Amino acid sequence: MVTREEIKKSLLLLDKKWQMQNNYLDSATKFIYTSKTINEVKSNSAKNEIDFNYALHRWYNFNCAKIHEEIFSNNGAIKEQDPFHKTIDFYLFDTPFDLKTTYFPKAISDGINYDLASRQGKNNLILWFYRNQSKQGRFHLENRLFIVCEDLESKSNFDFIENRVKNFIQFSKENGFNKIQLDNKSVYSDIIWITK
Repeated sequence: MVTREEIKKSLLLLDKKWQMQNNYLDSATKFIYTSKTINEVKSNSAKNEIDFNYALHRWYNFNCAKIHEEIFSNNGAIKEQDPFHKTIDFYLFDTPFDLKTTYFPKAISDGINYDLASRQGKNNLILWFYRNQSKQGRFHLENRLFIVCEDLESKSNFDFIENRVKNFIQFSKENGFNKIQLDNKSVYSDIIWITK
């Protein structure tokens, strides 16, 4: 597994702006899944004539998400045995969840309350995420937890994230999971908000 230190080092090299993901570049940067270091990403990018910043962003996002899953597992979640399961990453108190790490969307301008300090604001954003998710391979309407990061750096603030995850798990143990109505279906879903 890639070390947390190596992931954080990439922040010094990442350009804050990167082009929108597309299938061609995603396919050409599959090497990010096996690259253990920034130097490997750089070498593979050059060999495949792919923009290093694009590949490094994908590598950073992928490895941050893996650490986030590990944080849940280290705090009582049971990892799904099938690593390729489309809708389940782990189980919390026997309830299956997919984990999605993302950013607060900048494109929202619909006048709806998305104040993440309130339950209603969180629920509104959860509904927005479900309705606006990619229609590619990870699309689903099942239980999902969202780690919503304020910015690039907060995604690798692992100690802070672990603290928030512990608080979320304890709260859920005492109060149960948040239930959301999606069209004709109820799912468990919540947001763990990560700020600086």
